[in-house]
Amino acid sequence: MNEFNQVFVNRRGFLKGMLVASAAVSSGSILAGCGAQSAAGVKWDEEADVLVIGGGGTGLVAAIEAVETGQAKVVVFEKSASIGGSTSISGAVIQAAGTSFQKEFANVNNDTPDIHAELWIKESEGIANPDLVTLMAKNAPGAIDWLVAHGLTYVDVYGVSRIPTVDPALNLKRIHVPGGRGEVAQAGTGEVHIAVLFKVAQDLGVTFQMETPVTALVVDDNKTVVGVKAQVGNQEKFFKANRAVVLAAGSIDHNKEMAREMAAQQLWELETGLCFCAPTNTGDGIKMAMALGADLAGMGGTIGVPFVSMGAAALNAAIPAVPGIWVNKYGQRFVDEASHYAFAMRAVFFQEDSTAWAVFDESTKNLGGAALGGIWGPLSEDLSEELASGRIVKGETLADLAMKIGVNASQLEVSMNKWNEDMDNGGVDTVFGKSEALVPMKEAPYYATKVTSVNLGNVGGVKIDTDARVIDVHGKPISRLYAGGMNAGGFIGPYYPGSGTAICATVVFGRIAGANAAKETA
Repeated sequence: MNEFNQVFVNRRGFLKGMLVASAAVSSGSILAGCGAQSAAGVKWDEEADVLVIGGGGTGLVAAIEAVETGQAKVVVFEKSASIGGSTSISGAVIQAAGTSFQKEFANVNNDTPDIHAELWIKESEGIANPDLVTLMAKNAPGAIDWLVAHGLTYVDVYGVSRIPTVDPALNLKRIHVPGGRGEVAQAGTGEVHIAVLFKVAQDLGVTFQMETPVTALVVDDNKTVVGVKAQVGNQEKFFKANRAVVLAAGSIDHNKEMAREMAAQQLWELETGLCFCAPTNTGDGIKMAMALGADLAGMGGTIGVPFVSMGAAALNAAIPAVPGIWVNKYGQRFVDEASHYAFAMRAVFFQEDSTAWAVFDESTKNLGGAALGGIWGPLSEDLSEELASGRIVKGETLADLAMKIGVNASQLEVSMNKWNEDMDNGGVDTVFGKSEALVPMKEAPYYATKVTSVNLGNVGGVKIDTDARVIDVHGKPISRLYAGGMNAGGFIGPYYPGSGTAICATVVFGRIAGANAAKETA
């Protein structure tokens, strides 16, 4: 089982739906009114102890925790007509070290949260806040216990593909796969995770305001957050927060304008690939916090997954790795193509013009469209449709292929010859240490397809401390404002460190934000 295959259940229907939804959002993806408003003169329409902005994984966890630990009256605002956000369309896998599931399913008996934190910190390349990373790692086993106590279970544990820059001894199997429960029997999908938590929240009396975008945080004269302004149908209403507000509205995933300012790789993936996040993730929570002077943290990376199978890591046991090498516009290999998906996609982005091609030969093409489809879904069996559309390019020789795709021909031949030489001499990739699909590619004609991204979200958000308080540009907490999940940032570095990290953040920081929001005095 690979890091992201659970996302692509019924992917053809999902792709169609996401394209329609994304088109609808793109015409008005920035809410002009997102910001802050003075409480002076405001007449409150409703009130609660804790207001949660966003009904995805983080929002549900925060709401549950606020009720259970603080007996708070909670209202959750969700911009869309359905609950769950990006968590509901994810695999809902979660990383944790030292759990009973890790020992049972992965036979890993010597792992600890400290080792897990060390891996995440190494992957962050000095970008992430080590305090937040360590906090998340140490609280991850408890997050698993919390989820199990609320009705979830786990049926498998697997690991992240090779990350060339970190010690493989740190990279143990930690990704927990959820199972079905009762009537929600679609094992391994985000619907299970969300359905279970949604029912728990409803049973606890949490109120849900659906199709209700929050457009502003309301503050008093001391710049303390005291409520929100929301659009309820055709009416603008004000909701008072007696204790605190929690931001759980995701990141800037579908917001090209914000990405252009602060997340270049996210912008590139939106413009050249396909974003599989909830269409409502347009950075609203981040904008509202920024209007109060909130700082940002961890911006710049993405959860990018190769949208090609040729050369990339295996999807799962049923869909093995497909032979292929990736080259830049100069015909040079630049990465272990089968390394961790986000690491590999960052390498693609940093090539000149962010251009890379997956190159393969006739013997690979003859594996057939079903094998070559990967996360695309099955291709036409002989690739005739893809060749006709230009998605795949054919060359009778490597030089012919290089001319058609605009790549340096002599260097492409050098790269392919070196690959074949290594495969003939024991099957060891002496250039990048690749360990999958180690076969020669010598049979003309040759083929190439652009390496683009399936984007599962932007990395980074508002800056928080270990209490999940939102921190302003002066390093001070904004009073009574909390954030968690991917609405927050600082616990991930310049590329996503592996499946299950985001869900871990929704639970760990969602719990902390919800509990601390509920502790505030009315």
